This record gives sequence, C-alpha cells and structure tokens, in this order.
Amino acid sequence: MIALPRELTYEQNVELIRSYCDQEFVSKGMICDLYFHDSGDGNPHVHLLLTLRAMDEQGHWLPKAKTVYVLDENGNRIKNKDGKWRRQTIETVDWNDHKYGEIWRHNWEVIQNDALERAGSEARVDMRSLERQGITDRVPQQHLGPAAAAMERKGIETDKGNENRRRIGLNKMLASIKKTLKGVAGWLDELKSIMHHQEVLEHPQQYQLIDVMRSYMAMREAGREYWSKYSRDKAGIKDLKDMSAALIFMKENNIYTVDDLSIRLVQTKDEIRTIENSIRSNEQAIRDIDGFFEAIEIYKELKPIQDKLDSLHWKGQREKYQTEHATELKRFQAARSTREKMAKLHGIELPLDKAGRKALKDKRAELESANEANRPRLDSIIKMLGQLNTLRYWTRKAVPEALEDRGSFADELDTMRSKRELNEVIDKAVAAVVHPPEARYTEPILPDKETEKLHR
Repeated sequence: MIALPRELTYEQNVELIRSYCDQEFVSKGMICDLYFHDSGDGNPHVHLLLTLRAMDEQGHWLPKAKTVYVLDENGNRIKNKDGKWRRQTIETVDWNDHKYGEIWRHNWEVIQNDALERAGSEARVDMRSLERQGITDRVPQQHLGPAAAAMERKGIETDKGNENRRRIGLNKMLASIKKTLKGVAGWLDELKSIMHHQEVLEHPQQYQLIDVMRSYMAMREAGREYWSKYSRDKAGIKDLKDMSAALIFMKENNIYTVDDLSIRLVQTKDEIRTIENSIRSNEQAIRDIDGFFEAIEIYKELKPIQDKLDSLHWKGQREKYQTEHATELKRFQAARSTREKMAKLHGIELPLDKAGRKALKDKRAELESANEANRPRLDSIIKMLGQLNTLRYWTRKAVPEALEDRGSFADELDTMRSKRELNEVIDKAVAAVVHPPEARYTEPILPDKETEKLHR
C-alpha cells in the first residue's frame, strides 16, 4: 500500500502513481495491478499487486529459479564428496531482493516531491525515519493498520490511536517549548550585544530588569496621550496588573538582572534537555518491547514452516521448499533474531512464559507512566517561558528608546581626557536608561498589534 499526497487532485494522483509504476515495475517486466482508494476521509492511497516471476513474450511464465554449477575461484566446477558436481539454486529475477525496499522508497520520494513542486505545493516528503533524519525532538507515531484506521474513522477509539494522540500532544508541547526558548535565548544575546556596544554600562549582566519595566510602562503611558480618560485608566490598571504579575514571577524565581535571566534560561534549557532525553529513551524502550511481542507472534506463526524445512533431507526437496516459502522463511529468521536479541537484553528466558510476559507489560506501563509524569513539569515550563518572553518583549521595546545615540556616546568616550568627565557620561547614560527624557515621547505612540495581543 502506498499513501498519496492530499495536496494533489484525483487526476494528479492517478498520473503520479501510474508514472511511478511504469518507471519502477512495468519497465522491468513486472505486472502491476493498481487499486486506487479515496473515500474522501483525507487518506488517498493505492494498493499494488506485483508479480515476482518473469514472463516471456508469449505470456508464458518463466521459471522462478534455476540450478547452476558452483564454481571455484578459477571458474572450474566443484565436486561433492560423492563425486557429483555441486549445484546451487538461484532466482531468475531479483525483484524480491530487500535492496529494492530502499530503492523504491527513495524513487517514490523523488517523483512525489517533483509532482508537489509542479502543482505549486510547498509540502515535501522524506522517506527517512526521524532517527535517520537526525530529528531527536519528536516522538514517532505508530502505524495504525487498516483495522484500527477503520475503527478510528468511525469514531471508535483504539489503543494505537490513543497512543498516537498522546505522542502528537507530546510533540506539540516540546515544539512549543523549543520555539519559545529559542526566541528568548536569541533575544538575550542581542540585548547583551547592544548593551556591550554602548560601553557606558560596564557590567551589562547587572542591568536591573525593574528599570526595564519602568521605562516600558512610561512609554505605554506616553503613547496614550490622545486616548479618552476611561481608556487611559483602563489600560493603566491593566499595566499595573501585568507589572505586579511580573514582579511576583521575578521574586519567586530570583530574577532581578539580565544575568539572573541568563542563568534561568540556561537552567531551563538543561531541564528541557533532560526531560526530552528521558522521554526519548522511554519511547525507544516501549518500541523495543512492542517489537519483542510482535517478533514472538511471528515466530509462533511461521515456526511450522521452518520445522517442515528442517525435516526435509533430500537436497532437491529442500531447495524447492525454500524457493516456495522464501518470504516466510526470511520473516521467521528476522523474528527469531529479534526475539533472541530482546530476550538477552531484558534477561528473560525463552520461550516467554506468563511471568516474563507480565514483567515486560509492567515495564512498558512503568515507562508510559514515567512519560506522563513529565507532563505537569512541561506545563509549568511553558508558563515560565511565557513570562520570560513577556520580560523579553518589554526590554526590547524599552532599551532602544533609552539608548538612541550610540554613535555620539562612543565618540565621547574616545575623546574623554579625565576620569571625572568619563563618570559624568556614564551617569547620564544610566539616568537615560532609568528615566527616559519626556521629549522623546512627544509623538503619540498608539498600541501596536503585538502589544495589544500581549496584554489582551
């Protein structure tokens, strides 16, 4: 089954999948049956049936495999102990080789993105998993499968659907935190650069945030010169409430200077990184346990086929049976390998008994509970970043107004000849930061959309 892009029309998707099948399958000699499904639920897809056996020009099936002599390094035939020539069975075509899984996925990515670009869509697809793309701040979702997907479309919740909804919510929360944190951290670097360039503030990390708040509130009050008395009073009360909330937040978190804000941002980053690492580790362990259970079921299902092969002693019978059941035997080998690997990892004896199964289920539930326990802390971090972002916004608005004449300050500092004169310049600059001159607010400053949104 292949999912089709929802950004394309029915006709564009039909053209896309036909071009892909012609390019990858039909041109190689394979027969391809294509079934297009689109019930209008936002999940257009196709089902493909492919032949794994070649056909001649008259429409007759060709052999699936043939036997050839085994040759040594010099190209000579090799004899068995009984004196007969050694032979081996090889497939006439390699269409069932695992290498095509990667090739077909990559070519589907290329042709699909080309179709999206020609259709004017900005959407793009990537065949690689999140892990292969190097994306570590998102939790991958589970594949629903046809049964669970059908139940979800009818409004019936399933375990896999609930798990995906939980992971989607977790991804949104982590993305929101990272976006806010990145913006606040970037602003902090910019602010420190501006204050360092000013030079009159010898220790910018000690800049008092309370002075930022006072300057910002003065700017807002000056910008309401032509407002009605009722509107000015109402906005003034709102400003006092916001300032009070900010002061409480700063006191509770011991944030008084730019340096304090920097330290808190670093601490928040470290905490987020710790929580993310814990969540990723737990999610990987959950996927491993699920894969272990799946491998056990496949092992049970296909073991009779392997047992039948082991019971065949005639070479011809074994080779024929192996050819007929190649896919099932490969799946069995993979499941057996996963089963043994996970059993060794978790220190569990095989075959898995009730006690072992219960222990794994309990471990899985414990991991899920641990991830859920991180949610309250993530919620509190989001609230904290919201208040930090408010302080960032106020400072960005207030500092440029208080420090307009950067060039003149730099020139004066270069020409000062006495320590007394230098100290006078520094005192004037600090006074300008704390108490901006009234002349700078003669023009009315109306509330912009970003400010109104912040104080809504």
